Amino acid sequence: MSDQSKRLFLGLFLIAAGTVFLFQQLFHLPFGSLFFGALFALGGLVFLSLLYKDREKWWAAIPGFTLIGLGLLIAFSALFPKLPGRIGGVIFLASIGVSFLVIYLLKPDRWWPIIPAGVLLTVAMVAALPQGSELGGATFFLGVGTTFGLLGLHPMGRQEKWPWIPAGICLGLGVLILILSGALIGTFAGWIWAALFIFAGIFLIIRAIHRKG
Repeated sequence: MSDQSKRLFLGLFLIAAGTVFLFQQLFHLPFGSLFFGALFALGGLVFLSLLYKDREKWWAAIPGFTLIGLGLLIAFSALFPKLPGRIGGVIFLASIGVSFLVIYLLKPDRWWPIIPAGVLLTVAMVAALPQGSELGGATFFLGVGTTFGLLGLHPMGRQEKWPWIPAGICLGLGVLILILSGALIGTFAGWIWAALFIFAGIFLIIRAIHRKG
């Protein structure tokens, strides 16, 4: 980019910024926050355009989706100030998680993006729950356990088997916390979980008897 083009771009940017702040003063609306939110989102789209042109630049998905998430967070905070603060955290965490999910979809032979994608999306789900919810701990362990379970289904996991260890531990803890918390008492989901446990237990007993015979 030539010096003339840089000056032209900077000039247009300053005019746009000045216009936005002028509207903010005139109409008392959060144009300033929306402007910066759009600016972050635009920066994210620039990174995603690099990824679109060359899929080998998979790393661009991380700053791309992160900046878009940050832009959405700023915009939502400005437009809906009465919304619970956790909504912004959900948007931001989920956007980073999606970036790793996209990396995995672009490069399925790489197993490592599954872990940060699953963990971040799980934390986003926990953040979406009402403050002090009894389901928080169970949701976290079930989400992390499911993440490692998906890793175990990956070709790497089929060879090395180790992902099933944290998967089993986390899923077990998640189910235990879910039962002990009593959060599902009197709910339809509670009946479903009870039926699943009973059928799973019967299945394992029948299988064990047949093998013994």
